[in-house]
Amino acid sequence: MSELRPGEVIAGYVIARRIGAGGSGVVYAARHPRLPRLTALKILKEGEVADAEVWKRFEREADIAAHFDHPNIVQVYDRGVADDRFWISMQYIEGVDAAELHGVSAERALRIGEEIGGALDYAHGKGVLHRDVKPSNILIAAPDEGRPERALLGDFGIARIRDETTNLTHPGNISATFAFASPEQVSGKPVGPKSDQYSLACTLFVLLTDQRPFTADNLLGWVHAHTQEKPLRASTIRPDLPVALDAVLERALAKNPDDRYPSCVEFTQAATQAYYSDPAMAVTAPARSLFTPRPRSTPIPAPADERKSPWQRLLRRKVVIPAAIVALVVGGGVAYALSQGGEEPNPAAGLVPDKFVGTWLATEGQTNYRLVVQQGKRSDPVLSNIVDGVLPNGSTFHCQFSAPLDQVPSDGDRILIGTSEIVAREPANACRANGPTTLTLLPDGRVSRKTDVSGLITYTNADKVAESWGDHAAIAQAFPSLVGQLASNGRAVGWQGSSCQKRDPGPADTSGAQGARRIVCNAEDSTGQVRFDVFDFGTRPAQSAATLFFAEKATRTTIFSHQDVPGELTITAEGAVDPANQKDSDARHILTAVTFPDGDPRSRFVLVVRWPGHTIDQVLTDWLYRAPLK
Repeated sequence: MSELRPGEVIAGYVIARRIGAGGSGVVYAARHPRLPRLTALKILKEGEVADAEVWKRFEREADIAAHFDHPNIVQVYDRGVADDRFWISMQYIEGVDAAELHGVSAERALRIGEEIGGALDYAHGKGVLHRDVKPSNILIAAPDEGRPERALLGDFGIARIRDETTNLTHPGNISATFAFASPEQVSGKPVGPKSDQYSLACTLFVLLTDQRPFTADNLLGWVHAHTQEKPLRASTIRPDLPVALDAVLERALAKNPDDRYPSCVEFTQAATQAYYSDPAMAVTAPARSLFTPRPRSTPIPAPADERKSPWQRLLRRKVVIPAAIVALVVGGGVAYALSQGGEEPNPAAGLVPDKFVGTWLATEGQTNYRLVVQQGKRSDPVLSNIVDGVLPNGSTFHCQFSAPLDQVPSDGDRILIGTSEIVAREPANACRANGPTTLTLLPDGRVSRKTDVSGLITYTNADKVAESWGDHAAIAQAFPSLVGQLASNGRAVGWQGSSCQKRDPGPADTSGAQGARRIVCNAEDSTGQVRFDVFDFGTRPAQSAATLFFAEKATRTTIFSHQDVPGELTITAEGAVDPANQKDSDARHILTAVTFPDGDPRSRFVLVVRWPGHTIDQVLTDWLYRAPLK
């Protein structure tokens, strides 16, 4: 077939460049005749195709894909014939295909699996089997203007639509790629939706491990492997994967379709749940290290077109096995029967389940994580994350992120979050945004979020943090990040790793503080951390902070703005102290009292701070300014 050159026009589309070619045509990036966008234009010239099967397959791809409207299926826009060329215009994807991915994080692999699982279940609900699910038929669209990375299923060229009467796969020929074909496909038995699930399981296994679940080097070997052998264990190849994931993959790779999961989504959700809820993973882990796969015991030769573009591999000619060989090892063609079924998508499926909405807290060493999840639909910025901590050199850092809702799986115990965006950072080199992540609701009511920056973080709801303090819950309810969650040993890890505990005022304290509830933090610290006490007087104190904490000494008050306070804070300190130059020491304790404005619910509380080795001004600008007062 003579190829088109840039600038040539077909059916109104202006050819921009050649993307790739395969057995069923050539794909070009072309400018739409009326809209300002690129289109993937797939072209087959009538009369230059010796194999009528290819022509029929080409037509069928457009007919089948035209039924679909799903975010994870490559969309077909139009088709027609022009200048003796049959053409299909499709969604242009800027990105790579999944066969080009190596050393993929488990989180990313599972997300890709879930998205393709949803696409397959949607197609099955429309009465269509894909029958050729494999990494090279999955396009990975790069993130774009707030939209996270997305996996799209393409190449429905050998798919079958229900009520189809023509057997387009001739007896004795099998078109699916054998490394990802189901046992029923390689055995010539009828195939259904669970055949696609098997192929998806093979694909997910490759994404997770960079190896195939079975090894073979010829047709007979693949038939034997898929019908007789047990799959490899993913956790053996990649030891950082939990063993619980092996059982999920093994079920989806069962020889008998009836032993697999009811649907593709149920399989991928089970895989994700196994990864996040396995006891070995349900602890806070350090940031993940890049995984280097073990050498294969049986090398799998790279395809000759390994470095071709995504569209080239989508168009790669399918494996066609001579009739004599297939008759020997299969004994028949592939039959298909798929009844109408599947549910229409729930329009509310993109909404965040209420059990995720709220404020979630976690502390790791001297780093505090504050996760706020709000209600919203898909693509809305539903998650904000504030991370504050102390760098190795002793200076502090502050990072704030926002991320959109990507997907809400049907089980309701997870929500998929898109790529984070940095909202604020100080210093700039201390913050790095996460890729797509999953929030998982754990059986104990906490949520976990495994990220590619901080590793697995397990969060507790702020209300539960407050409840842990019992009769001091009012303080913790007002300042949950500041005081942290109380443990059974009577201590909590709070702001920047502070050690907090209950210690109500005693005889040695000022008379005005008697009867108040108090949480003290770092009271016994000798490392130079900020020491702070939170007093709860029940109502706004009748006496001023000057009277309560500075006896008869002269005091100085100043006004201070804070991002968590709608009004102004009042800062009270001893008048004889130089706030810019005089530093706190064991010989001279310098206290700073912080009170809230009238009308603020926190006006019943007083925060008293001292910072060994630092001035009052440093307390305000380097600590209080960032301290979470909500």
